[in-house]
Amino acid sequence: MASLEYVDYAPQRAVIGPDGKVNWIPDRASRLVKSLPQIFWEDGTPWMEVNAWAHGRATSGTTDIKTVRSNQGHLHKYAQWLEDEAVDWRHFPMLERDRVLNRWRKHLIYLRDEFGLLQPSTATHRMNATIQFYRHARVHNLVSRDLPLWHDKQVLHRFTNAQGFERAMLVSSTDLSIPNRSREGFVLEGGLTPLTRDQMRELLTFTAQAGNVAQEIHLMLLLGFYTGARVATITDLKRGTLQNAVADPGTPGLLYLAVGPGHRPHVNTKFDVRGRIIIPDWLYDALVEYAGSAARLKREALAEPEHKELIFLTRFGGSYANRDSLSGTAIDRAMVELRRTATAAGMKFAKHFHFHMTRATFGTWLASVLLEQGHNAKAVLTFVCEAMLHKDIETTLRYIKFVERTRIKIKVANEFTQAFVGLNTRLGTDNA
Repeated sequence: MASLEYVDYAPQRAVIGPDGKVNWIPDRASRLVKSLPQIFWEDGTPWMEVNAWAHGRATSGTTDIKTVRSNQGHLHKYAQWLEDEAVDWRHFPMLERDRVLNRWRKHLIYLRDEFGLLQPSTATHRMNATIQFYRHARVHNLVSRDLPLWHDKQVLHRFTNAQGFERAMLVSSTDLSIPNRSREGFVLEGGLTPLTRDQMRELLTFTAQAGNVAQEIHLMLLLGFYTGARVATITDLKRGTLQNAVADPGTPGLLYLAVGPGHRPHVNTKFDVRGRIIIPDWLYDALVEYAGSAARLKREALAEPEHKELIFLTRFGGSYANRDSLSGTAIDRAMVELRRTATAAGMKFAKHFHFHMTRATFGTWLASVLLEQGHNAKAVLTFVCEAMLHKDIETTLRYIKFVERTRIKIKVANEFTQAFVGLNTRLGTDNA
């Protein structure tokens, strides 16, 4: 079966020595690319075309390495499917249904609709990554430009700009693209719904008990629920981030942690959004205490120099977000174990719990509190957008709409219950 491996790529350049031989020496003008994803077929040979595409994007400086890794992950699944089907990635006969991309698209939709093994967004991204590679292959003559790969089409895309106005633009697409069909109900960013207040408390009570999860996991969950920070940001927090925290002069009990580009130390944020995380003082104090604890210092002693400043380290001194392991990141493995143990402890909702649900919970709680206090929707929109470090205000609008719809549903449910109780009473009286 095809495998996905990560290598540390050290660029080199050819130099002709005095003896006329070609020598390869490190290219100091180029930077090291850590964890460059490479795909290998079952017989051990590399998929040269895909690997070259990944290398070119990773070294060009125009594509984030996270995007490269994500796309290679999708193409790895494609490579495994190609081997299972015993079909070449350049197989494009005249009969459209037999073409490799049409068959791959049908397979993804089948996994999504028949077995529920793929989230709608995953199926969409997987097909898009495949099409991106084939566009590259066609431009660089890795496949014939005359091959009938797909039919291009123009799609009208509607969106909300940073000022809150609806806009529309034409984007290029293909007849092979898989629409991202939303699940029933209204969901937030990431396709996940928030936990209820009782569910959150039950989960945190469970993780706070010694022996259920590591102390680091409990603290990270607290950060997710009470700051709304993404897991990639939480796992990259530094001791210097805590040292540079600033108290909110207008709101006692709140502090700000600076993250994103331009701040030192640098802390990862999605889309490199620059901003500040709001954190309650009791949680900040808990992090400061943990950062200086003997347990963490032991982990720091095992860490590589580039990881020593991280607040959260694995028991081997590694980063919880390190993707070098083929089994996924440490935080992903911890969430799998948490789902298993929490579900076994009687929390049925934990079976489908994901870390990103902490962010969804914080966002809905924050928007709900502000709206309940009577603030106008525009002010709430701006504040929540800044607090959650959203790149686009359209994402924040989903939280506002979710809260508003939830409030409406609660009101309708209450009225229905009252009407039902009244009806039941009258029926009881009539039957007496």
